[in-house]
Amino acid sequence: MVLSRMVATEDNSFWADAEWSAALLALIGHPLGGIHLRAPPGPVRDHFLKRLNKLSGQPQLRKIPANISEGRLLGGIDLGATLQRGKPIAQTGLLGECDDQLIIAAMAERLPRNTVHHLCSALDNGQILVARDAIEAQIPARLAVIAQDEGTESEWLHSALADRLGITLYMTEVGIHDVEDEYFMPHHVERARALLSDVQLTDEQLAALASLALSLGVNSPRAVLSAVKVARGCAALAGETNVAEHDIGRALRLCLLPRAQQLPEAAEPPTPEPEPEEPESEDREPTPATEQQPLDEERILEAAMAQLPEGLLEQLQTRAVKTRQSSTGSSGEQHRHQNRGRPTGVMRGDHRRGGRINILATLRAAAPWQRLRKRETADRSQSRSLEIRRDDIHLTRFQQHRDTLTLFVVDASGSAAMQRLAEAKGAVELLLADCYVRRDQVALIAFRDETAQLLLPPTRSLVRAKRALAALPGGGATPMAAALELTRDIAERAAKQGTATHYVILTDGAANVARDGTRNREAGTRDALEAARRLALSSSSGLIIDTAQRPQPRARELAETLIGKYIALPQANAQTLNKAIRASSL
Repeated sequence: MVLSRMVATEDNSFWADAEWSAALLALIGHPLGGIHLRAPPGPVRDHFLKRLNKLSGQPQLRKIPANISEGRLLGGIDLGATLQRGKPIAQTGLLGECDDQLIIAAMAERLPRNTVHHLCSALDNGQILVARDAIEAQIPARLAVIAQDEGTESEWLHSALADRLGITLYMTEVGIHDVEDEYFMPHHVERARALLSDVQLTDEQLAALASLALSLGVNSPRAVLSAVKVARGCAALAGETNVAEHDIGRALRLCLLPRAQQLPEAAEPPTPEPEPEEPESEDREPTPATEQQPLDEERILEAAMAQLPEGLLEQLQTRAVKTRQSSTGSSGEQHRHQNRGRPTGVMRGDHRRGGRINILATLRAAAPWQRLRKRETADRSQSRSLEIRRDDIHLTRFQQHRDTLTLFVVDASGSAAMQRLAEAKGAVELLLADCYVRRDQVALIAFRDETAQLLLPPTRSLVRAKRALAALPGGGATPMAAALELTRDIAERAAKQGTATHYVILTDGAANVARDGTRNREAGTRDALEAARRLALSSSSGLIIDTAQRPQPRARELAETLIGKYIALPQANAQTLNKAIRASSL
């Protein structure tokens, strides 16, 4: 029998999980939430989507593009019909059009937060609330979402959306030659749908799923509920009304293991105590063949983990740490701009103060009031066909990433300068290694003798940084005032280009060169504090690292004047400097 052959397919085939996932989503539908499909573009992903389309019976799988506008997603006012009829006419959005269907979220790891919010709301409530453009309605939106995650290391699906998708399927290592024969047909799904309501889990099976989730560090109750639905669906697809152990194992592999945050501790099995032998009796009834054996959680877990791709669980466990490390830089922060950046919506505003008028949003705001305004202007000699007033004006809201410049200001004077410069080189190189992810720029100022010099202009090039640092000289006096003046000039220049500047000053604070180049400790300290006060008025922020063998009050006084953070790190190395820079939340 075909179904018995499919149930027996409990091998190490990754494609078997893909076939079961497609059949389960077609069977359960929107109560399961959907599938987090982490796979690169290619024939494997396309073939899986074709299988899902065939099993679901939909004519086609609709797609939500990553750059979809909020109006198209939710719906609102039909501008043409409203202008023609003179009253608000509602238009259904994409979510409402796809009610009770499977829908693809393309490039889901790059979805804007507002789109993720609306998808989560539809998955939670089965409907969306539209209150915009003079339209207020509750629209059914019972969706099952296939979130297409491209599978890059630095970008992950938003955790709120991933938590609501019952099945997680990783196909990054699956090639076209791994694709096997079709296991399920649409009539298998229809037959399973008739059995699904009769399939129930025992209390022992529910307790086993909850215990396995806790041992894996899965704290979300949605994952356990999804595992229950998947286990019931697997039994229904096999033509059974009782959930078997291999159904629990498949639910564990599809719903819980991809969300694992820890490896379960392997407990040694207890030594079985010998049971007293009972005399054989002809009257004793044999054990029924249909009686279910107690669940062995460790055996189920070992079998499920054995079928995972090599290294997948370790990759998932380090994902949260990598995400935190990659987001420690502030270069990824966004800010609003009137005319530049990515459009993120519209807002009411006065175009005379700058900004770009959004014509469609302005027309949508004016359209519902046209009949009333024509009545008001009926007695006038001139009546325009379209009345647009100041309150109708909507501007496009833009958002752009702000670049960040981390400026190292290194004291290259004194007998211990070479040691500090060596550690500064290491810190700069460690920071540059993260610049490709964090999009930071790095620059280097060294000051000695009578001047301060920009040795490394703002750059993301690791090769260029190494070349500039290799030839950095040391020794001489400490022109602190000149270094602070040069830091302020670079910060102001970067601010005019929309770049946020953070500076890191490595010094012992012993200024002994005045601003005019004369060597005088008192004048040098006075000029340095005056330059520090001017730098503090800029938009940049700073970190002062005291590199003296014994921390002195002069470096702390400099930090207080700069209104920056002070860290005393005698004998600092590159690793501790890099950690200090990250911990300072620059």
